[in-house]
Amino acid sequence: MNQQALLLFSDGLGHDNDWGNSNFVVFPFHTLRGIKSKGKNSLELYFNDKATLSSPATVTLSIENGKHSDVTNAIFKSVLDATTAITTVADVGNWVFAHRYIYGVTVKNSTPVLYYEKITNSTQVKIIDIDTKTEKLTSMTLANIHSSAATVTVFLSNATDNWYIIKDTIIPTGTTLKLESDELDYDADVFNLYVKLGGSTPVDVIIR
Repeated sequence: MNQQALLLFSDGLGHDNDWGNSNFVVFPFHTLRGIKSKGKNSLELYFNDKATLSSPATVTLSIENGKHSDVTNAIFKSVLDATTAITTVADVGNWVFAHRYIYGVTVKNSTPVLYYEKITNSTQVKIIDIDTKTEKLTSMTLANIHSSAATVTVFLSNATDNWYIIKDTIIPTGTTLKLESDELDYDADVFNLYVKLGGSTPVDVIIR
């Protein structure tokens, strides 16, 4: 397989949008981190190249119902058989696709906010219910928005017990604590995710 191959995506809307940064993109094949279904008519490709991207990018292909395997196999075959540096996966404007079951594409160059909460007292808050997390979490930020220090606990919980990610961690005034993806990698079928303050100093929680 050609690890140096480039994958091209164009949504066909560049002329209307004056070619914004999501209308036409080319990603190195080796930055492809994963492919998964996103509903019966969508296939998501995840790219991440720290040398060239400020954040991970997600490409969503619009495909015929249930043709996820056909499209995935076609993309890899196109790269394997490519005689040129660039493989066109989806070029809507010119109606060129790696497989006849692809008919559209969108590109997101930023990581969206998945969950957010403003916590103002010591009552524990369930941020993500069990069985509701739909994708891998990339980060959680906890921002102290008050004039005094905040004490924060983040933990997983189910009917059996609690498991702590951080416990009674002090966040100074005007400071944001960030948890990375490996610290938030848990089984969503087993656990709820909670945040609890040690007092009434308010904290803003944002999860991407």
